[in-house]
Amino acid sequence: MKIFLLLSLSFFCLFGSDAFITPTQLKASLNDKNLILIDVSEKELYITSHIEGAIYANVKEFMDKNSPYPTLASDIIIQDALRRLGINNDSKVVIYSHNSQKEIFNSSYLAFVLLYSGLDDISILDGGYMAWVFENNLLVSSLIPDIKYGSTVVMPKKHLIATTKDLLTSGAKILDARSYDDYYGVSRSDGVLEVGHIKGAKSSNTVTKFLKDNTLRNKSELDEIYVAGHELNSNDEIIVYDRDALSASMEFFILYKCMGFKNAKLYEASLIEWSNKENLPMTRFKWE
Repeated sequence: MKIFLLLSLSFFCLFGSDAFITPTQLKASLNDKNLILIDVSEKELYITSHIEGAIYANVKEFMDKNSPYPTLASDIIIQDALRRLGINNDSKVVIYSHNSQKEIFNSSYLAFVLLYSGLDDISILDGGYMAWVFENNLLVSSLIPDIKYGSTVVMPKKHLIATTKDLLTSGAKILDARSYDDYYGVSRSDGVLEVGHIKGAKSSNTVTKFLKDNTLRNKSELDEIYVAGHELNSNDEIIVYDRDALSASMEFFILYKCMGFKNAKLYEASLIEWSNKENLPMTRFKWE
């Protein structure tokens, strides 16, 4: 049974709308009229040099400015921001960054926003800007392309977002995407009051899903991590958290888009909320 599940999840990652695409695949798509290529790096880096045809996006535009931690803005604000990026509901969106950890999480957070909004043809450039330059060093530019206003209609998938209540009552499998030290409780995540992890959560450090060049591990290794290691089944409800939604978004994207776990959810408030509320169970010095 487990062998069949491994094979079926590999099928998802290989053929599931190319959650991560290579520079070669992107180059072959540059003339696609539906392609929207988005750079989520620091704006100064984008202005200096970006992939030819890429537009700049600031992920903070999609966040609620009144929230103490990253949560989604209203559907109307998200819809307007997507339209200003020229995105339509049938757009093929490819997102990349210049590869710092923060920028890589910007990529996955924007991907999460798009999935929440009802779009599906979304990919992250595997290896980011540096992988592109290594293969296509002449196809970069400092020119800012014109943007035609889009027509996106947000159709929110609210089931992708988990709440504190869901963690307490749903019986879902919980994954902690932080470093091993933060999970175990020998170090403290910024802005997090209590050390350790949410009771019952397994450690699933996002960084370990990538190689040193910031490309994703191959699908057989991901299967070993999620299916053999975490014993996840395709129909499991899975809740992912980190310090906040931004840093949890990559683990969610890999599970949902690449691995095909369609009952995966992102705990938006994550530990910034959980650890600062009284009487919510945290565990320290224990691997679960």
